[in-house]
Amino acid sequence: MSSATGIIDGNFPAGALVPKAETGVVNFLQKYPNYDGKDVTIAIFDSGVDPQACGLQTLVNGKSVKVIERYDCTGCGDLDTATKVTADEKGYIVGLSGRKLKLTSDMISANTAKGEYRVGLKAVHDLCPAKIRENMMTALKRKTFDVENKSAIADISRKINEFDTENTNASKLTWDKKLVKENLDATLELLNGYDKLFIDIRLCYDCVLYPTENGWRAAIDTTEKGDLENAVHIGEYTKTHEMKNLNEYLSVSINVHDNGDVLEIVGMSSSHGTHVASIASGSHSCNDVNGVAPNAKIVSLTIGDGRLSSMETGTALARAMMKVMEMCSTGRKIDVINMSYGEHSHWTNSGFCSEEMDKKKRKKRICRMSRIGELMSEVSNKYGVVWVVSAGNHGPALGTVGTPPDISQPCCIGVGAYVSPQMMEAEYVLREKLPANVYTWTSRDPCIDGGQGVTVCAPGGAITSVPQFTMCKSQLMNGTSMAAPHVAGAVGLLISGLKQKNIAYTPFSIKRAITATATKLSYVDPFAQGSGLLNVEKAFDHLIEHANAPENMIRFSVRCGVEGAKGIHVRNSVLNRVLEYKVNVEPKYFNEADANPTDKINFNMRLNLLSSQPFVKCGAYLDMSYTLRTIPVTIDPSGLPPGVHTAVIRAYDSSCVQKGSVFEIPITLVQPHVMNCEESRIFEPSGCKTDAGIEFQPNTIQRDFILVPKNATWAVLRMRTVDMKRDDEIGKFFIHTMQLLPRASCRVLETMKFVDVKADNTTTVTFACQENNILELCVAKYWSNLGSTHLKYNLEFHGIRARNYNPFVHHGGIGLQKLVLNSIGTEEIQPQVALKTAVTLHKPNETKISPLSSTRDIIPEGRQIYQNILSYNINVPKAQEISIHVPFFNDLLYESEFESQFWMLFDCNKTMCMSGDSNSRKSSGKVDKGDYVLKLQVRHEKRDLLQKISDASIVVEYKLPNTITVDLYDQYNQGLINGRKYSTGIIRPNQDKVLYVGLVSQDKLSKLSLPPNCSYLHGTIHFAKDETVRRVDSYGYSYILGPMEKKNGNGNGNGSGNGATKNGAKPTNDPAPAPAATTGGGDAAPPLAQSASSTAVTTEEGSPKKNKVSNDDYKENLRDFKCGMIAKCELDMAEKIYAEIVAEHPKHLVPHLLMIQLIETPEQKAIFPFTFENSLKQDVDSDKSKEDTQENSITKLRIILERIVKLSDIIIKETEKDALLTYYGMKFDSRENAAKIKCNMDKQKNTLIEAFVKKGIALIKLGILDNNLSTKSKDLDDIYLDILRYVEVTDSKVIPFALWYAYSKSQYGRMYKLLLKSYEEKKNKEVFEEIALVNKALNFEHLKVLQNRWTLYCYPKTYRIF
Repeated sequence: MSSATGIIDGNFPAGALVPKAETGVVNFLQKYPNYDGKDVTIAIFDSGVDPQACGLQTLVNGKSVKVIERYDCTGCGDLDTATKVTADEKGYIVGLSGRKLKLTSDMISANTAKGEYRVGLKAVHDLCPAKIRENMMTALKRKTFDVENKSAIADISRKINEFDTENTNASKLTWDKKLVKENLDATLELLNGYDKLFIDIRLCYDCVLYPTENGWRAAIDTTEKGDLENAVHIGEYTKTHEMKNLNEYLSVSINVHDNGDVLEIVGMSSSHGTHVASIASGSHSCNDVNGVAPNAKIVSLTIGDGRLSSMETGTALARAMMKVMEMCSTGRKIDVINMSYGEHSHWTNSGFCSEEMDKKKRKKRICRMSRIGELMSEVSNKYGVVWVVSAGNHGPALGTVGTPPDISQPCCIGVGAYVSPQMMEAEYVLREKLPANVYTWTSRDPCIDGGQGVTVCAPGGAITSVPQFTMCKSQLMNGTSMAAPHVAGAVGLLISGLKQKNIAYTPFSIKRAITATATKLSYVDPFAQGSGLLNVEKAFDHLIEHANAPENMIRFSVRCGVEGAKGIHVRNSVLNRVLEYKVNVEPKYFNEADANPTDKINFNMRLNLLSSQPFVKCGAYLDMSYTLRTIPVTIDPSGLPPGVHTAVIRAYDSSCVQKGSVFEIPITLVQPHVMNCEESRIFEPSGCKTDAGIEFQPNTIQRDFILVPKNATWAVLRMRTVDMKRDDEIGKFFIHTMQLLPRASCRVLETMKFVDVKADNTTTVTFACQENNILELCVAKYWSNLGSTHLKYNLEFHGIRARNYNPFVHHGGIGLQKLVLNSIGTEEIQPQVALKTAVTLHKPNETKISPLSSTRDIIPEGRQIYQNILSYNINVPKAQEISIHVPFFNDLLYESEFESQFWMLFDCNKTMCMSGDSNSRKSSGKVDKGDYVLKLQVRHEKRDLLQKISDASIVVEYKLPNTITVDLYDQYNQGLINGRKYSTGIIRPNQDKVLYVGLVSQDKLSKLSLPPNCSYLHGTIHFAKDETVRRVDSYGYSYILGPMEKKNGNGNGNGSGNGATKNGAKPTNDPAPAPAATTGGGDAAPPLAQSASSTAVTTEEGSPKKNKVSNDDYKENLRDFKCGMIAKCELDMAEKIYAEIVAEHPKHLVPHLLMIQLIETPEQKAIFPFTFENSLKQDVDSDKSKEDTQENSITKLRIILERIVKLSDIIIKETEKDALLTYYGMKFDSRENAAKIKCNMDKQKNTLIEAFVKKGIALIKLGILDNNLSTKSKDLDDIYLDILRYVEVTDSKVIPFALWYAYSKSQYGRMYKLLLKSYEEKKNKEVFEEIALVNKALNFEHLKVLQNRWTLYCYPKTYRIF
């Protein structure tokens, strides 16, 4: 609608939804309609492509499949199908879930493996994004759970209300009515708990795999009932192109590897890959919304791992590249790769491999390639695939290009993101058009080593197709991720035309043509656009015109300086002297190893060299044959003002200058502002010194480079607008500060922040900085923030630093840690050391090197990939948050020597709890108490390299329940005596302030429940008082624990110490009393009641009389020895020993308990009520012919149970219960031997309680056997009430009886609650199975189904495969 006339314009700018006109694609296709991607295949390295999405189903003809291959290269979708089974006479097989699966007639008739089937089990939760999984489970909950659960909640709520009505005075309830009330409340809690749990349930499906004449087929039992007639049946995607829905959200395809041992189920880890593929090659009925190359085929190679929230892994990248190589080698050429993924590397020239002569040692020095960089270069340089990558979304500061394209060999086409006025109107609903520009956030050149990462720019936004699981036809996404597939599609158009014209090309000729013909945008940030905006028409004309150029089959390896960088980047200090560089240039033929030697011999080019700036000088001519040549380059920065200065040396073919440069040497210099801190610590740009300030239009960027003064550790940016007449308008600015550190990525020391700036107040941004390093301060008005804003800003430096050696590692065993602080100016300080995590180091307990798949993990020409699996044992002392990383490999992906370092953490039941790769340090997870196994997979082509990392450590950080604050002192002696602590003060420049960090007291450590073998505590230290500064200017602090300290008498030791006690004094060496031995509950016999040292007679000085043992002690020790043998002997011998002890010591009750433990089989000990009841029924029903045997077993069981009751009665009768109650009623025992009395009383109580528990459970079992449980109600009530006199029923020793007692009362809600308590103590499958039976007894069938799902996921039979 026109705002002036009110007339509605019926036209919609649909062509700008998937923009193509900006780069000449529309004109190109009008001119060459047959060059629409025909005969071109684009591989999408991403999160997976949905072939069912709109526009990705077929090619332009509407018949041929567009997505011809789908592979999940991460391993996330893999399941082990090595287990083989055969069907019984009724056509059933047993799946790994334990369910009986009914084969269909088609499965039986099509199977070519003589009736043999492979079975596996797959948890499908990581085959789709977390948000989609949540939607999927919410929909499933609504359909299958909510109605039944809400009805059950309403019913139990009515019963609770009825009970409360009948029993108005809750404080006067009898004990049995309290149990009824507790049971009702527990049942309601059960229902509500499952309601909350449902979303977190993991669906696991039985999978059946079998071969047919047309390839492998799989059946996925989505019914969860074994009904394969209604299961999902699907064939290999390569042969069938089948894509099936497991539910309304999740659609999958399959592949099979290793002759059927591995089934790969391919989902999608996000919607990103489908959107990318739609831009590159979507084919719609409306040409306006087509992708760039609508007739190109797609190969989907998933590199985003669903286990890592779609982060790419080295395994996935390597496998994807191997698949490309394989397809190229077998005649299914991949022409283009689009990779809208990437990270930032710590060293930029990863992938560089050359031999250099060390002049001092006269030896050749080999610079090794990174593993991923090596394979990437091979894909382009050997197999001829044009690799297009996104430059990254990390601007607007310089040096923010990601990896790739920032690898050593510039084989990739890096793409920046551009936005046109038409896109602003159609995609972003802007109320007015702005001039075309790049997005504010698109990454900027140069690469850290000076290379050019951004080749060209292209439209970086689109509204196009997304996967069906989004329940949406199309979505707006923007980023360089969207710009890259535009260029990939455009390259597809070029290759389509070249193929149809039979014109040879290489990735090098394609990249040169794109670079030479791009439209340079003079008003756009040069660091973001590369050579300019892509121009498809001109690029194609260039390729046609120069089809026979001698360099078309050549790439020129440009290496600058001793590091072999891709360019020259000087950004480390003030530039005040002439710089000399040697640049090595070497021509390399495409697929050099197999190139024609004659071509190499005959190659010769005469080149003209031209520098774009006068401060860079080099020779004018270069005669280039097929050998390395060195170009001396001189840079004279004298006279260059502060700021960034760029130049480029271009090499032109003398015989055809107009075709553009054949190679370039990019040069970037940064001349910083230097501050005189004696005059001022405030930097103010020259434009801000006037009242008008600096004018910022949308996407205006102001860059300032400042050499950070000595001792500065943080800076404060202050901004305000000076547009006083427009007080209501807000300027939206993007602040990006960055310092590049040696061998560190651009993300290590940076700040990125959006801020609103107004005239009526000052906006401040505080950030960390490092002294004597150049800081880039980048202030940018966001690209879509309309209007003009005048801004004034300044930057003030502050700093407090510790200047002594290694100040942030404190060894507690040595003593106080000295800190010598100084500052750049007068500052308020309030130093604090906060320790937040406990750290353990683990060495592998097992390593195994083995070859990987001979079909999936092999580089063409037989180069086998090997793996080293390292296993680690980890103990988590209590439920808490942990993080895990591998120091050898952490933060290394594209620059790593190894192609993968993936780990998975498994609990004691083999359930995967966490996983991680190169960036795992940044993530953490909550785990329960228990023992865990971590398996780390490292992959490489060379076994010898894998052998070298067999001793690699892992680091586990446990989040402390409470932060430990370590005291600081300004006087050493105060620290020694734990005296007056230092709090706040003032520090002035040129005046050192000395502080001492104290020790962590043993009391603090003992309360933390530190993990076993804790090595050190880790946290932060900061010095400033201002809270805003403390958030940015902090440092990692490690507190190394001292020597091991023995546990004290209360059992509060933690296995680590530092020599400090509560009062700071040296700990004494007095021995702590030995812990009391117990006689209850365990399978093993109790130890001797007391050790020899504790029974020996002592003198007044405490020295034992050697070899002097009293007669009573001798008898007791002999008795205890015999008791210990009861559990170790066969039953007959144990009966004799038992009889001897009882005859000699009739009042000693321990042998009765030991005898109970002996005759009670382990199976009977662990069994639960419903499981016990069902086992009796199953034994009877399973085989009628064995009824006599079953009857004999029941008779034997009855005899055992009756004897348990008798033995328990002896203990109960002989125990002086009143004396026990009297003792535990005492508030304080002042007797000299109080500790010994307490030990004896505790043992008696524990023995008595265990007797009660054993008797009660035996009575209930007898009641079940004899079908007269109701007759034993009175005895069970008495036992329950007797136990309550001593302990709570939630005590771990009593829970087994409480559980059976609740069963006897049909109080299944209480059973559920007690089972959960039992599960906290020990996680085993039997508890889960009993809970399912409890739900069945409650007639909550919907809860039983849910519990069975959870059990299936939590108790896999094997570890998950990598």
